[in-house]
Amino acid sequence: MTNARWHNRAATGRSEGRVTGLTPAAVGEGAVRSAAGTALWKLRDLVVRGELKPGDQIRQDEMAAMVGVSRVPLREALRVLATEGLLTHRLNQGYFVANLSPEEFKQIVTLLEFLEIELLRTARWPTDDEIAQLREINAELSAATSAADPIASNEANRQFHFALFRLSPHKVYAAEAERYWALAEPFRLLHVATTDTESIRSQHEQLIDALAARDRALCLRVLNEHRRDTLTAALTAASSREEPSTKPRAAS
Repeated sequence: MTNARWHNRAATGRSEGRVTGLTPAAVGEGAVRSAAGTALWKLRDLVVRGELKPGDQIRQDEMAAMVGVSRVPLREALRVLATEGLLTHRLNQGYFVANLSPEEFKQIVTLLEFLEIELLRTARWPTDDEIAQLREINAELSAATSAADPIASNEANRQFHFALFRLSPHKVYAAEAERYWALAEPFRLLHVATTDTESIRSQHEQLIDALAARDRALCLRVLNEHRRDTLTAALTAASSREEPSTKPRAAS
């Protein structure tokens, strides 16, 4: 609901801008920024979902056509994703999907550990409706597992944790946690695709029960166990996978 309201406000603001005398240049700049936002969202989604894999080259003409924008807003989106660490830029070669090493993944998990502990430590207790929503998301994880859909399982897992982050008043920490989560997404997707996600769902349910009981110590203990198991499973899966190709490949 929060995201929907934000998008409605953004759309309203753009609509109001057109009727309050903005210059053509300002309107044009706003359109580019809007298109860049669209490109940013779509590109990030392609990386998170694994449709663009580590080492893949972003061919700008093809990608602009795929996401439905011109090259100007696409380049702006690429620069943002490179700043976030999801992409890397090579001089005279272009942009590539970042190939995160196991050691870099460990570093990200260490940073996430601090952020997630602080977010859960400062989280307000969820309402009955929010507890029900968390259980609903967890049910979606179970359904995706039954359907053998690792992409949907990964998305449900992500939504569950983001819902927890947003219970805290520390919005900067929450935004950083979401950014680091995105950086680690290739490893998380590999983890979800190669792990019995019933264990993930079970740990989520324990965390929901702890939140419903308003037991802070139990919440933190379950979260720490969950993070430890995720790290171990992701690194085990990564060690057994084939190294991704570094040969430039067009997105398809």
